[in-house]
Amino acid sequence: MSRMIVIGGANIDICGSSLGSLRDYDSNPGTIEVSFGGVGRNIAENCALLGDKVDFVTVFADDHYGRLLRQDCESLGMNTSYSMETSDYPSSMYLAILDHNHDMKIAMSDMRILRAFSDEMLDRVLKSVSNDDIIVIDANLDLQCIHYIAQHATCRIAADPVSTAKADRLADILGYVTFFKPNRYEAKAMSGIEIDGEESACRALDWYLEKGVREVLISLGEDGVLLAAGNEKFLYTHRQIDVQNATGGGDCLLAAYVSERRKGRTPRQAAQFAVAAAVTVIERQGMKRREITRAMIEANALNTEIKEKQL
Repeated sequence: MSRMIVIGGANIDICGSSLGSLRDYDSNPGTIEVSFGGVGRNIAENCALLGDKVDFVTVFADDHYGRLLRQDCESLGMNTSYSMETSDYPSSMYLAILDHNHDMKIAMSDMRILRAFSDEMLDRVLKSVSNDDIIVIDANLDLQCIHYIAQHATCRIAADPVSTAKADRLADILGYVTFFKPNRYEAKAMSGIEIDGEESACRALDWYLEKGVREVLISLGEDGVLLAAGNEKFLYTHRQIDVQNATGGGDCLLAAYVSERRKGRTPRQAAQFAVAAAVTVIERQGMKRREITRAMIEANALNTEIKEKQL
């Protein structure tokens, strides 16, 4: 049976949401929640919730938070046997500040622990890969690690650029990537193309296809999702949504898309399901995404009012 192999970061997430307009250089009243996160871990979690067999490969710290992170991954059904543990670094931390509209205003991450990845560690999992598997990587990984995976993987690769600051780490390996999901800001950081209409959207999609990416999803926030696969390009829009927490939407979008593609769905079918999944997660709060099931997404797809437009 084919599986998802997610290689990336696992964090302790601290998320503060302001009750009013954010004021710089001041204490802002709000709510604060602590949860388990990390782009790689979030993608692995969503794949597991969607019923995929998931191997999650990361580095856990030999501290209290690291043990909690690993236990939580395993409780969700992820296999962490290819991961390693180290006492050289503390557990990875991610701090996000959301504005009163529940959208991220600024964030900070300490992911030094991922420096502990080694070629020997990666070889263990890469030697177990079959052609039908999908490896998912995030750009939190060091450049050397990203290149090693790209050059030695014998299956399809999906990649998430994580942020505009880290997107360039994937620039030289786009030709190895089957599925790529930047948001509009990460897409601009890599291509130099600002998406402000259909013409620029097509140019941005073409830029990635010309770099060798097979299928591209670009999330546009409230403006929808772009898809390019083969010679076809589409824009998927949806009804206005009630944003509770936008933080987990992008991770769910990629997870749902590759989950559907692994199961043999077409790119268009996978994109529609992925948009419905992302909307469901955002409206039910990223922090509570463990409630998400395939049946819930399929039911919600009907009232998400997804429209497909060929570009």
